[in-house]
Amino acid sequence: MTVGIELKTLRSLYLALPLLLLATGSETWAQAGQPVDDDVEPNVVPNVERADGSNSDSERFGPDMVAVAGYNDPLIGFNRAVFAFNDVSYRYVLVPAARTYQNVTPDPVKAGIGNFFYNLRTPIYALNHLFQGKPDQTAKDLARFVVNTTVGIAGIFDPADSWLKMERQVTSAGDTMAQYGVGYGAYLVLPFIGSSNLRNVGGMLLEMPLNTIEYLVDDPEGTVIRVFDNFQLYSPMIQSYLDITAESEDPYIFMRNLHIQGIQRDAAYAEQARAEDN
Repeated sequence: MTVGIELKTLRSLYLALPLLLLATGSETWAQAGQPVDDDVEPNVVPNVERADGSNSDSERFGPDMVAVAGYNDPLIGFNRAVFAFNDVSYRYVLVPAARTYQNVTPDPVKAGIGNFFYNLRTPIYALNHLFQGKPDQTAKDLARFVVNTTVGIAGIFDPADSWLKMERQVTSAGDTMAQYGVGYGAYLVLPFIGSSNLRNVGGMLLEMPLNTIEYLVDDPEGTVIRVFDNFQLYSPMIQSYLDITAESEDPYIFMRNLHIQGIQRDAAYAEQARAEDN
């Protein structure tokens, strides 16, 4: 039990570290985001779909990802160090592992694994949709969870989608905070995870105690399961890492720009949706 508590504490400290780095006077947390240059040159990025059926930034925001000139990157030293570590990890460990997983594991098995883990995350999606003022979507999320947990055999199958046409709607605490005007803060590179930002890290901290696995399996087994969940979820995108960065003179800048433009386009689409609703 002590080991489990210590592991949870270490995870919390790991996720809280980036917040502490900016705690001394940084104003970026409150900012809605920094401007992106209007000069956008086309740059083809492979379409990538995550294992849960949702899309990565490269697909959701189209093929025209580019440069964000003059972006103030307050954590660039830390970020570049972690990016260099990730680059080696991806090239020599994660990419080969992802390719092996994708090639060796039968598609029905991968689908079942992805469905199972998505179902475990569904209560988190439901809660976030509720806080986003979307009670109808919350009801759909909960209905999906009940149907797939029972009829779908612990979520391995997805009859809610295939039979009832209740499509998946992925969201996060980061999206919820964005809706209430919380800025993304600063670009941040996390070990193994890669591109993120302070708002998303805050969302991860908020969602951590809501993870269903926390209540089903004790650590260290629970940690192993969560790591595998993230691996299977992002393995399709991990494979595309080499293709995405191959033609870039500075892969760090490219990945940073891809992430930031995705955030800003997300915000623009959300603003457009609110305007249409009104």
